[in-house]
Amino acid sequence: MHDDIGAAEIRLIVEGAIRALSLYRDEINALNVFPVPDGDTGTNMLLTMQAVREEMQAVGESNMDYLADAMSMGSLMGARGNSGVVLSQIIKGITDGRPGPERINVVQLAEALEHGSKTAYKAVMKPVEGTILTVCREAAEAGMRAAGTAASVEDWLREIIMEAARSLEKTPDLLPVLKEAGVVDAGGRGLLAIFEGMLMALTGEEINEVPVVLLSPMAEVASDNMHYEAQFMLSARDSKVERLKERLNQLGESVLVVGGNRLYRVHIHTNELGEVISESSAAGTMTQVEITDLFAQVQEAEARGDGCPAGPTAEEKPIGVVAVAKGEGVKRVLLELNVDRIVDGGQSMNPSTAEILQGIDSISQDKVIVFPNNKNIIASAEQARALSKKEVTVIPTRSIAECFSGMIAFEPALDLETNHIRMQRAVSAVKTGTVTVAVRDSKFKLGKIRKGDYIGLFGGGIAVAGLDLEEVTFELLQKMVEEGGELITLIKGAEVPEDLGKRVEERVRAAFPVELEVIDGGQPVYHYIIGVE
Repeated sequence: MHDDIGAAEIRLIVEGAIRALSLYRDEINALNVFPVPDGDTGTNMLLTMQAVREEMQAVGESNMDYLADAMSMGSLMGARGNSGVVLSQIIKGITDGRPGPERINVVQLAEALEHGSKTAYKAVMKPVEGTILTVCREAAEAGMRAAGTAASVEDWLREIIMEAARSLEKTPDLLPVLKEAGVVDAGGRGLLAIFEGMLMALTGEEINEVPVVLLSPMAEVASDNMHYEAQFMLSARDSKVERLKERLNQLGESVLVVGGNRLYRVHIHTNELGEVISESSAAGTMTQVEITDLFAQVQEAEARGDGCPAGPTAEEKPIGVVAVAKGEGVKRVLLELNVDRIVDGGQSMNPSTAEILQGIDSISQDKVIVFPNNKNIIASAEQARALSKKEVTVIPTRSIAECFSGMIAFEPALDLETNHIRMQRAVSAVKTGTVTVAVRDSKFKLGKIRKGDYIGLFGGGIAVAGLDLEEVTFELLQKMVEEGGELITLIKGAEVPEDLGKRVEERVRAAFPVELEVIDGGQPVYHYIIGVE
């Protein structure tokens, strides 16, 4: 039994926390349904604690003040995801609240945990009850109550664990999204695991499993509908960071900006990734930038478990494929064609070099083919190719119709160079046209165009224009097949009404004696993307 703990015990309990998180990581990951179903809370908390250990090892000091500084810095620099950043603030509060002596008794531990809870609440711009914050606060309150009666640090930790378990069980009552999914809070479960690991390290006891309500391995629940998770370190003046916090709060959700003395860790879920990067880089210097496509993670989960077709494993498929696309129907076809990673983007949202590079690096294959699928994205794809450490080739596709043709020509058993030649040849055989709406008045060779008119683009310019979507689409197709073609692919956009789509399909089938494939792409901007080959 320990009446107090010092540097040696601190190192021991950090190891215990890491072992416990390693043991329960998959369970915690499966619980994660808030604020987005990205399923990585356990992993993020484990990585954060491992970073704490690494910083402590680098210090190599037994002095408690040095050790406390190392724990705080390690958690700040190594924090991953929303849960990891909140955990880093709990650790920061605990270490900041340390009173100074080389040995810490139960009362001082209780005060430190209480300070850690308060620090975490202050760090979160929009604190939500029923999360790790609640579990930490109620555990800290129990710790303060037990501080005067606990006979040892171990007894005090047992009180903490019991209260944390009770608090965890109540999280679904506080957060409807958890109750709907039939789970408890993932971050709170991770914190309970840390407390359990600390006790295990001091006593040598086995971790007592706490029953967790889990009705499904990955619940489909409402999220904050943010597309990207961005996290990075920011070196900036404190005054600029204060202004940046306000701006980031306008640009997304789950915003955390923590640190101080010109060094901060930033975490945000956002649909405005470009603005986040622009505003942050204007405030200071960004490093350790990590961008995660949250929608792609959901797609992966669907592909693995909900019947959405997935391509061969890396062992079966030595060459990986990354494609830029927009529209759920388009993405589903790409997955069926064995695309490994989809980077969200298109005409209305060009992904950055960093996002394409993230897509390349996120798959296991060392040889990768990239389809940009838009002329404005080709340069970014080439830049990502140059930056990647993998062997990457870019097929300079300008439309998703070209990508479909290229993927049909893909043969995983062949080498990268041979596939590039085959796919480029297939892409070159495709004539692409698009139908969209004019955004301003203008002129083309056949007359005037007014804002709101439908326009058909083909051959590098406007080929047809008019007020009727069906007529413009049909006239564009007539021009595209003048020089022949054996296959027409109609990719229908999100704004095409179902009845109109059926009329267009029937009219095309009657007019052109060629094979017709119609895909409900769901893409924005373009009412139709048309391929003729």
